[in-house]
Amino acid sequence: MTSPTPSPVAGRPAHRRLVQAPVPAVDVDGLRVVAVGTLLFAVAAVLTGLRRDQLAVQGHGDWFAVCLSGAGLGLLGLLYCWNRVRQRRAGAARTPDAPTQGTRG
Repeated sequence: MTSPTPSPVAGRPAHRRLVQAPVPAVDVDGLRVVAVGTLLFAVAAVLTGLRRDQLAVQGHGDWFAVCLSGAGLGLLGLLYCWNRVRQRRAGAARTPDAPTQGTRG
């Protein structure tokens, strides 16, 4: 067993076995994930809308509303992610030599 080494954080011991690998994030802004999920919910809404009567007979009449809700929330998520990407690009375009005065980000 390895002995813990002193940690610079609050004097807690740092175990050498608990080291996280330096793996970069696959999708930093989440735009692709939200877009795919929204598309899947939209396709499911179309499919359940076509079979709405049959689903209601089987007791699954609320599936159409669930799919519409998922697609709607996905659209809101897309707007949020696009806004984050826009803000990140605008922040990266600013130069560190010219700080903004009196405004926040």
